[in-house]
Amino acid sequence: MTPNTWALTWETLLRAAISDEALWLAGHNDLSAGGLTHLTLTPGRISATATDRHHSTPAHPTITLPVLTDDQLTAWQAAAPTCGHHQAIRTGKLPECLTNPEHTGGVPTQPAPEEITLSCGCGSSPCRHIAALTHAVTARLTTRPTDFATLRGLPEHPAQHPATGTDQPVITTRTTPGGKIHIPAHHAWAWYRECAEPPLLPTYTTELTDEVAPDLPALPAPPAPAPEPEQIHALISDAASQARAHLRNATRLECALHEDTLRLAAAIPGVRLPETAERLGIDIADLREQISAYAHTWGGAQQTLCE
Repeated sequence: MTPNTWALTWETLLRAAISDEALWLAGHNDLSAGGLTHLTLTPGRISATATDRHHSTPAHPTITLPVLTDDQLTAWQAAAPTCGHHQAIRTGKLPECLTNPEHTGGVPTQPAPEEITLSCGCGSSPCRHIAALTHAVTARLTTRPTDFATLRGLPEHPAQHPATGTDQPVITTRTTPGGKIHIPAHHAWAWYRECAEPPLLPTYTTELTDEVAPDLPALPAPPAPAPEPEQIHALISDAASQARAHLRNATRLECALHEDTLRLAAAIPGVRLPETAERLGIDIADLREQISAYAHTWGGAQQTLCE
């Protein structure tokens, strides 16, 4: 289900408050695994009970934000009297016109990022438990946008659902048609680069062959400035080799830009040195020496380099 304006507003505010892609992704994974229960949403406060796969002791993440004052509520209710947003709220809707302070008497419906407070019983904040709670509220606002009004202390609207959750796991509704949680690739990669703990390995023994991969079917060459066909084949072979070592021996994938560039420059034919040296911030002579040293140390075959 596509998030609405209020769900996206909430997600943007909390993502800025958490400011850690690894925690953001870890929280999504915990939520999709059913690691959040007892979600409670009241004016100015959201809380839940959270668990993750690394700890058996539950944590209690809480997100607080200010509710509108009496003066702000008076100004908010008196603004734009001819607009139907007041009636819309009473019927369970939250129109987008309320995102404009000029339409609400100068009173912002959404809080400022610095007004949001994060806390958790795990002793670390922000943390993956708060991230899981954030994702759960985003999913909830996707189907129940007037909960945003409740959080800000706006006039009550008919509650179609209970505000307090049960001990049943909270499940996000943001899934693909096949039922899989959609995680953007750049989020997953950012999490991998920053994660301090090694990724989980399969408990079974994989059957991997050392045989040379068969030749790839002939494909039309991509238009310039794409890599040459032999470079693409070399990149595919390199990726397969890295994946095989990772699955067999838990060899950590190369993440550092400089070392990864040297490895590929030593393995991929026709690497252009000027652009590579400029990207690394070194001169071409230094780059040649580093590539030669890398190839000698790791047994890589020195390839023809193009100026």
